Amino acid sequence: MLQMGTQGTVSKENQELGKKIISGFKMAYEKLVKEEAVFGRSLVFWKNNQPVHIPAVELLKEIENRK
Repeated sequence: MLQMGTQGTVSKENQELGKKIISGFKMAYEKLVKEEAVFGRSLVFWKNNQPVHIPAVELLKEIENRK
């Protein structure tokens, strides 16, 4: 059973769990972008309460530049 740390602190276990969750989201995002780029599709994001269509190939370039 997980034990709660003192108020205002995050236990080492929860920090590690958080890192794994973020890593999983990044992996899923990269997979989605790669799959959509193959078909020449765009992904839709919200900016200033408006939908913005960004081609997956552009997002893939950004991902590759970060590595």
